[in-house]
This record gives sequence, C-alpha cells and structure tokens, in this order.
Amino acid sequence: MQWKAVREGFVIRFLHGEDVVGGLLDFAVAHRVEGAWVNALGAIADPELGYYHLDRREYTRQVFPGEWEITAIVGNLGRFGNDPVLHVHATIGAVDFSTRGGHLFAGGAGATCEVFLRLLDARLERKPDPEVGLNLWALDG
Repeated sequence: MQWKAVREGFVIRFLHGEDVVGGLLDFAVAHRVEGAWVNALGAIADPELGYYHLDRREYTRQVFPGEWEITAIVGNLGRFGNDPVLHVHATIGAVDFSTRGGHLFAGGAGATCEVFLRLLDARLERKPDPEVGLNLWALDG
C-alpha cells in the first residue's frame, strides 16, 4: 500500500493483490481515523459482495471470481466502540460490460485500487439498531 496525506484526508493506492477491505481497516487503526468518507476506483480480484435481507436480518454473500473493473466504491469508515467499521458498496464491471453491485465484504486489488479517504471532523459512531439488525450511525441531531 502506498499513501499520501492531502488537505482533506488521504489518498491510498493498493498494490496488485493487496486486501482492500482489510487494508482500509488497518489504515484506520494506524492513522486513528474516527470518521471518513470513502471513494475508490480501479480493479478488484475475487470480490465478495452482499445483499442485506431486512426481513431475515442477514446477508446473502457471493464471491465473483476473477478480475473486475471497479466502476465505483462509495461508503464510509466509522467506529463501533474502539473498532473501525467500513461500510462500502461496490459496483463492479466484467469484461462483457455487465455489472454487479452490493456491500463489499472482501477483495484484492487488481492492477490498482485508488482510494480517497476524506476525513470527517467528528467521530462517526455506530450503535446497534434492533429494528434493522445492523450497527447504524448514532447521530446527535
């Protein structure tokens, strides 16, 4: 991983094969990121995407083998207690230009994965929401 601090946060480049999701969580720990917005593009290998079923309170998860273009990764990085939590969705494109999308659980960088981590000026805390079954933002206002 290569990274550089910029005015609003960090730009990060994952090298071929590096774990994108785990790498962002490790980066958040190392740099004490309490809240950030995430945007990324590039390529991803063997991404695991998910779809949340509210009625069952569980994800259907599927790995998409091979190399895929990242047409967009968007989401946020916050905290659940002391642990960083990444909530990002990805849209990925295949060689035939078809696309898939969902919550991104895992994937290795393809040729590259370029991330903009825009720091927020406040901690983005998550707390359990029993109605939905997920840890959601706990906002003051």
